[in-house]
Amino acid sequence: MRSNVGDLAERAYLADALASLEENPQVALDPAINPKREISFLREHRLARRRLQLEDQRFEVELIAFWLMNRLDEDYGAAMCSSSGGVLRANHPILFHPDQFFYFPLSFPLRNVPELARIFEEYDAQRMSGQDLWARYSCLDGDTGLVKEKNSTKKHFEMYFGSGDGGSEGIFGKFVKPFLGWYLVFDPDVYPEEYYDTFEQLGLLHPHWKRPSDADNSVVKKKRGPKPSPAKQEFVRRYPDGLPAGLTAEAVAEELKAAGFPITGRSIYSYDRERRVRK
Repeated sequence: MRSNVGDLAERAYLADALASLEENPQVALDPAINPKREISFLREHRLARRRLQLEDQRFEVELIAFWLMNRLDEDYGAAMCSSSGGVLRANHPILFHPDQFFYFPLSFPLRNVPELARIFEEYDAQRMSGQDLWARYSCLDGDTGLVKEKNSTKKHFEMYFGSGDGGSEGIFGKFVKPFLGWYLVFDPDVYPEEYYDTFEQLGLLHPHWKRPSDADNSVVKKKRGPKPSPAKQEFVRRYPDGLPAGLTAEAVAEELKAAGFPITGRSIYSYDRERRVRK
């Protein structure tokens, strides 16, 4: 999963950098290129030192990748796989992150995104690296996707979920402990594959990109596009104009759960915000 979102992040970063250098960002959609190598070539461009913050490259790619990881979980839902091959839908306590890196629109330059201001403050003060973003998952190994109990797990759960009956201990014991040693995975049948459609669905389509022509697609076999989750489809069907005034995301989530579409209020809020941003 880290490899997949890393590839997408490198292509998104490359496209913006090429546009800043007055080059063609469409190159970033070419499946034949190695985006990491293309990014390394950017330093040699005559405008690089004036137009790009070269020292931020690595961190910004990791930041985009981490945003994509959270975004994919919102739209497609992560699963857990046991050593014997059993697969179950992952619950959100397993994916808990104390910084609450929920979905928000991402745009360039990244330093202008309000939700990232604090992260860049920590980065500029040399208190945060790209690796730190992944390391602060409370119950996940950010490199391997292994569900595990960390030194900070109970402390983070206590701070967020509280204590007492049904508090941090109960939530950890019910939703995390039974799955220690499992791995986080994404269902390949719903995971988006074609670059242009992937970025379009995730809300990270570069303004200078154009949909590849049929001639371009004939060179590389066209892959299927992403499928929205059943819960997302049902939300859009019931509320085509978005959340009505006075109705909370949590209330809609309970309504959909009762109808057989399990979803969280967090996801409802994200879907509604995404629709408003696109309008």
